[in-house]
This record gives sequence, C-alpha cells and structure tokens, in this order.
Amino acid sequence: MKKIALYGGTFSPPHIGHASVIEAILRLFPCDEIWVMPSADRHDKTASAQSEHRLKMLRTMIGELFPNPNIPMLVSDFEIRTNKPTVTYETLQALKKEYPDHEFYFVLGSENLENIKTKWINGEKLLQENNFLAIRNPFEKTSDNLPVNITILEDVVWLETSSTFIRDLIKNDYSGLPYLTKGVSEYIKQNNLYK
Repeated sequence: MKKIALYGGTFSPPHIGHASVIEAILRLFPCDEIWVMPSADRHDKTASAQSEHRLKMLRTMIGELFPNPNIPMLVSDFEIRTNKPTVTYETLQALKKEYPDHEFYFVLGSENLENIKTKWINGEKLLQENNFLAIRNPFEKTSDNLPVNITILEDVVWLETSSTFIRDLIKNDYSGLPYLTKGVSEYIKQNNLYK
C-alpha cells in the first residue's frame, strides 16, 4: 500500500504558506509520495485563475523550493479534470476507487478539524472514512482526544498569509514578493494574472 500525503487547495497563487506545509510533510511525515492537487471550482469558492496557470505556478514553486525532494512530489490535475464543482468527500472516494493500492492522508490546517462535521459537504462520512494529516495551528486550540485516523504534525512553521492578500497586492501593482517565489511572481507578471 502506497502512503500518499494529499494536499489540496485552490493555490491561486501558490505561496510560501503553501510551501511551509509541503516542507513540514517532507520533514515530519513518512510517506511514499506527496500529491499537491489544485481544486476545480468548489460550491463555496471559484478559482481566480485558470487551472492551467495554477498548475504551472505550482510546478514552478515546487521546482524552485524543492528541486531534489527526499519524497517524490506530484502536482496532480485529478480534481481539475472532473470539470465540475468539487467536494472533498467525492474526490477522496474517486481517488480510492482509481488507486485502490494507495492510502491517502488528506492535509489540512488543524483549525479546520472542528468544522468538518458541520460545515463540509458529507462531513460526518468524510471524517469517519478517511485519514487526515493536520498541520498544527499554534493560534488555535486542538483537541487532545482525536480519532486515530487524524495525525497532527507538530514543530511546523506557521505562516499566516493568504492567496487573497497576495492577489490584492498584485492588483495594486506590487510583485507579491516575498510571499511568492521569484519564478511564480514572474509568471504572474508575464501572464497578467490577478489584475
């Protein structure tokens, strides 16, 4: 069974906060591969850049910051290819069906654990039927009594930044540096994104 850390998100644009999560997985979670998976549009969120741009920016950032990772990394277009609004539960069900020899650990910030049951579509089933890899948010309390299918990563660098903040910077003619890598910043400028 291949153990996969699955890190999903809009990644519009991918930034150093996303990179810090990848770094924590590389350093702290023994797995066979890391899959970084940009979402298609969701019921609660529409991506602010086309999927092809988000895939290229992610590959650029990973190439710049993790050129020789000790764990193989894949930027996956699995959700984007569904061509419909995505739901985490449905994506994980589809992944398990397509890759029955893989064990997926869905990556998220620990502050989201409390919301899964009440705010996520099929949240109860999602929490019961899947493995989670939670990056501990030092500014939020996390229960000490978690189910065995939730692994908490400690000793992580928590960067409080967001793609929304960076898009606003770019809209106001700032480069997005130092929150973006140089290559991602240049890609955004060349393709006139987020203006």
